[in-house]
Amino acid sequence: MLLGTTGGEICIFSIYNRIYRATMPLSSNGLMAMEMVDDFIFVGGGDGKVKKLSIGGGKWVMTHEAQLDSKVISIASSSDKKELIVGTTGGKLYRMLAGDLSFMLHTDAHTGSINDLNFGKRSDQFMSIDENGSVKVWDLSEYKSIFTGLATKNSHGSSCCFAGDDGSIVTGWRDGFIRCFDATGRILWEVANAHRGSVTTIYCDANYVLSGGEDGAVRVWARTNRKLLIQFNGKRKFVYSYSYRPEEGHSESFP
Repeated sequence: MLLGTTGGEICIFSIYNRIYRATMPLSSNGLMAMEMVDDFIFVGGGDGKVKKLSIGGGKWVMTHEAQLDSKVISIASSSDKKELIVGTTGGKLYRMLAGDLSFMLHTDAHTGSINDLNFGKRSDQFMSIDENGSVKVWDLSEYKSIFTGLATKNSHGSSCCFAGDDGSIVTGWRDGFIRCFDATGRILWEVANAHRGSVTTIYCDANYVLSGGEDGAVRVWARTNRKLLIQFNGKRKFVYSYSYRPEEGHSESFP
């Protein structure tokens, strides 16, 4: 019998003799998944690594290793024993060849509640942001995520939009920040403490960034330097949505 521990070790017990046999360290942050296929064991750890061990002939030898995006929490073998499906805490499923552990992303998903959605100029792509701080762009023609952006570990997403001019990914967060990502997931710019509490709705075009917040304020920022141009504080409750007509410079907010 084989057991994985939170210390990253695999423990070996003899059921027949009812004794503990040995312990082997395999992961630096917990051993969270395990699958045995013939004379091989596949293990997944909290360090995001999948390792293949040969146990034939009584000798344990690690033959292959693969690094994934986040903690590996599940491994399952196909019935023909040629492939593995691996799941991670980052909401990703990977197809992995059992022979050499080469892999490809099969499915991507959010891991927290989805707090906002937005279509840009394209009808085949939309954006989503979740409570765990993940921003994703989805391609409806291929039914998969084509972009993932993350702010900081303790950030929680609250609103998102595509910029009207260049399609930049502009997002609002529960820490009161506004952050803009490029296509590679790098943060281009941010507005610190744009609101007290969550940025609950966001709009962006070539000239302006408009934001509504949990503090009941609607604020207009210059797109080029992110300086505050004007603000409205007449709302007693937080602003959760608004519409904006660029040709008229007119906006409507809804508490």
